[in-house]
Amino acid sequence: MTNESGRASLGRNIIATLVAVAVLAVGVHVWLNTNLLGRKEVCGGLVTTDSAEAVFSASGRISDRDGLDDRPSDQLAFTCTVELSSFLPGSDTEYLRIMGSRERGDFPFTDNGRWPSPVTMSFFSGGATGAIGSDHAWVLLPDACTTADGPAIIEGYAPEGSDPVNFTRLLTEVANTAAERADCATKQPLTAPDTLVAAPEPRQVKDGVVCDLSGLEFPGPPGDQAKAMESVQDRSSPTWSCEVSGYATYVVTHEPHIIAGIRSSPGFTKQKRVAGLQVSGFDARHVVADCAGTPTYFSMEFGQEYASAVGKPGTPRIRNLFDNFIDVAGKRFGCNAH
Repeated sequence: MTNESGRASLGRNIIATLVAVAVLAVGVHVWLNTNLLGRKEVCGGLVTTDSAEAVFSASGRISDRDGLDDRPSDQLAFTCTVELSSFLPGSDTEYLRIMGSRERGDFPFTDNGRWPSPVTMSFFSGGATGAIGSDHAWVLLPDACTTADGPAIIEGYAPEGSDPVNFTRLLTEVANTAAERADCATKQPLTAPDTLVAAPEPRQVKDGVVCDLSGLEFPGPPGDQAKAMESVQDRSSPTWSCEVSGYATYVVTHEPHIIAGIRSSPGFTKQKRVAGLQVSGFDARHVVADCAGTPTYFSMEFGQEYASAVGKPGTPRIRNLFDNFIDVAGKRFGCNAH
């Protein structure tokens, strides 16, 4: 009996030990490889871990590394890196970088190397104003957040392959929280779009009609047009863009919050007439005109192919190309010279 009792006791002890080890292993797995029982917010409370988790393509533990790096002089200027890590074999650490900053109002349309070509972005407006590309997105804060230094935006970089709708939703949530802290939020919070329009695919210039605008001059030597590729966005959106690959990128927008940010930015002033229109802007190729009572922004950036063709026979001059663009595109938006 004693031996049987001892064996039974030993068996129970072994089972208890195995259960304890299993529980410990599960606990370690939960702690290291999921966000269960983890923090609810990171980046000083600007980012909820639930929203961040919805953006990442994998599962793991969410943290904010060094926390929120903010600027005391401006509540809407900050950076934060959200990290998702896991100790599971084959897992890579993913990063989500979020920033708040002030920009010149036409920042998405200027070729400074930081912003993707606007034709590769899906623009949205209505509940919130912004755009998203393959891994880069931004959301404009309410007009009341604009200061003498320009409009404020929330910008983000996500791992490639992240869900774009969830990404825009996260940035919109950050924008609302940041605006509330800066006391410039609107009565109705910004709302992210439920769907996004896909960026257009490149194609050959069709039948000599550049960017679907009859009369728009090709931005290069005539002999290059037959082999040129272009990407053209749908004109039904408040923001329209077309890129003739390597030659030029055109933008037209009458999105009211973007226009408000442009007009409130430092350096926005009266410019020389373009195609007979009175315009204001930042320079000769980034201007706002009055189109049937609607302020409308036009811009044109040039690529390396155009730069290489300057001086070749038949290559139009920049000023002539922009005049032609304003004349042709302006008619589509009710712009009349006066």
